[in-house]
Amino acid sequence: MRNVGSNVRSSIDVDRLNLIASFVSVAEHLSFIAAANVIGTSPSTISRKVSRLEDALGLRLFERTTRRVALTEAGRLYHAQCVQIFNHLADADAMIASLNSEPNGLLRVSFPVAFGRLKLSEIISEFLDAYPKVRVEANYTDRFVDLIEESYDAVVRIGSLPDSTLIARKISDNRRLVVASPAYLERHGVPREPADLASHHCLSFSHYSASGSVWRFKLDNRIEEVKVSGEFRSDNSEAIYETALRDRGIGLVASYLCHDSIERGDLVPLLPDWTSVPEAGVYVAYSSSRHLAPKVRVFSDFLVQKLKNVPW
Repeated sequence: MRNVGSNVRSSIDVDRLNLIASFVSVAEHLSFIAAANVIGTSPSTISRKVSRLEDALGLRLFERTTRRVALTEAGRLYHAQCVQIFNHLADADAMIASLNSEPNGLLRVSFPVAFGRLKLSEIISEFLDAYPKVRVEANYTDRFVDLIEESYDAVVRIGSLPDSTLIARKISDNRRLVVASPAYLERHGVPREPADLASHHCLSFSHYSASGSVWRFKLDNRIEEVKVSGEFRSDNSEAIYETALRDRGIGLVASYLCHDSIERGDLVPLLPDWTSVPEAGVYVAYSSSRHLAPKVRVFSDFLVQKLKNVPW
């Protein structure tokens, strides 16, 4: 198979571009002296560069006399093509400059399923209103996607961020609360200490096989672990939350999911003096802060602004 990329790379000669730039300048001014003044070099240097280009092409580009410089037919044709090349380069520079000044283009982002659906969908709509030249492709998954390998501009992640190569901004806390319905507690009693959970029907998160069945809590400097079990496990946090609402057990549920249900009295927070650990946050992450595309920068700023004072 023909390796087109390799041929393109071998044909791009930085020195040749330098020679062409000298040729174009002479062609536009029809003077080696004027071209040298514009470029900032000597007429003899410009002349040598044009001669080298003519030698490489095997054709004369200029007719030279002591009194005038004129393009040959080959020179006129070559000049027309070279001008197009430099115009394309100028257009490329302008395009990149516009990307660096005004947010635009496709923004590919990855969100956790429940958090994205419940808390980010409205924010994304507001973001699109604020930045009409940006298009958003939002993918919802609880899997930790590889931002670079899967070509995402940014990801929203909940929990720890083991990949130290990412730049991460915290956009919200993510408190996890032990909750159960009043009906469940009336039938099975209210746990007073973490250890009491071992005798209850607990709804565990199966996405993390080990930590899902071992809950850890902190009170001052004390850390307690309890192995929990129950009749329901799921890899979906909304399913756990909804199962707790249906009186089936005790769930360890993110506050963004259960805040409103607690306010209504549909769920009861348990172990109020204890904090679930490890404590985690909600982050927006991207690959690098150097030459960060405006669409990523404003998206990150927008999330931080919108989520900085949420009640949950």
